Amino acid sequence: MANTFTWPTQVSPIANDTINLYTAQFGDGYEQVAINGINTVIEQWDLTWTGKKNDVAAIRAFLHSHAHQSFWWSNPWGEKKLYRVNPDSIKPTFVSGKVVTLGFSFKQAFAP
Repeated sequence: MANTFTWPTQVSPIANDTINLYTAQFGDGYEQVAINGINTVIEQWDLTWTGKKNDVAAIRAFLHSHAHQSFWWSNPWGEKKLYRVNPDSIKPTFVSGKVVTLGFSFKQAFAP
């Protein structure tokens, strides 16, 4: 059973919806387009969380353990879906000795 990311989103989450299509371009300008597969739209969310170092450390630990394992998250649209952490997206910035801003991104997953 997949875990759930329960921390609220902060600041302004940014989404990128990628639609998976097959295209064939012909010499006369005609282009043929068809959907590719059953999961044709994949969401990716760029998120930021700022807080006390201990609170951010708990989020960071969750992110580290979910680059290879999917989890449930309710996106800002209110849709509860499966996601995985993009492994190269976890970027902590120390604002002070006690406050950390953590940037990361989620990519939609279609299986646990």
